[in-house]
Amino acid sequence: MNLKKAKFSLKNRAKTFYFASLFFSTDKRDDIKVLYLFCRFVDDLGDDKKLSKKVSKIKLTKIKKELLTRKSKNQIIHNFINLMSKYEIDHRIPNALIDGILSDLGKVNIKDYNQLFCYSYKVAGTVGLMMCDIMGVKENSLKFNAIYLGIAMQLTNISRDVKEDLLRDRIYIPKEIRVHVKNDLHEIPLSDKLQREFSRDLKKLIDTSDIIYDLAWEGIIKLPLKYRFPIAIASFLYQSIGTKIRNNKYNIWKQRVYLTKIEKVIKTIKVLIKLIYNKQICKNSNIREKLNKNIKKIVSIKCD
Repeated sequence: MNLKKAKFSLKNRAKTFYFASLFFSTDKRDDIKVLYLFCRFVDDLGDDKKLSKKVSKIKLTKIKKELLTRKSKNQIIHNFINLMSKYEIDHRIPNALIDGILSDLGKVNIKDYNQLFCYSYKVAGTVGLMMCDIMGVKENSLKFNAIYLGIAMQLTNISRDVKEDLLRDRIYIPKEIRVHVKNDLHEIPLSDKLQREFSRDLKKLIDTSDIIYDLAWEGIIKLPLKYRFPIAIASFLYQSIGTKIRNNKYNIWKQRVYLTKIEKVIKTIKVLIKLIYNKQICKNSNIREKLNKNIKKIVSIKCD
């Protein structure tokens, strides 16, 4: 995968991210692209059907070592290593991301929210932390909010990709909230009855993600103005995907849910209004405590 192809994929494979990134300054946008391309590259290694799980594991483990030694012949990894040096990104953060992707190589059947939050921190909360480094955010409380946002976005991804994940023997909706807990995952996309059951489970997951988006919003409104708007856009657009799934009565079985260009423009206007008038603080302390408990197990920062 060369860099030209990767840049092409940024605009076409991550339309929501690409749209939000346009509101950063040019220099920051270029650095965020480097971060995104690294994340996409390692994620693709975990999902590439042409690679055996053994080969994927070898390649991902090699990248972990390259991040430690700060040397790589791969252009995407090399550029990311330079980014790490520029912003003093701790190698343990992207390594945690890779650990999350490695955990996807086996059969996935998430037991509870604790396991889901730990996984979501690794594959998405880590990206929030690295974004903090790029934006120069030092406050620990804001770093926790960035992790919240990454986790909320990951729950949105999970909600949107249920069918695709099931066909790969992966189910991320926690067993503790699922109506259907049997292991016949491949039967679900073929059964209207099982799909209806999963739609009810999907509602619970999206409701939880909305609470976490509200927690993240507490940090977004405290960001420097030049970062507040693009991060708010990214957050609101992702959350709107969950809203669209809800409005479509949780029918994610026939086609992938996404926002159209006009929907993104309308949502961008709405988020500007929200930034001006909506300063609400999330009151759900139970979700906050559960999140913080799991985050503190795997990341060495304290919540102010």
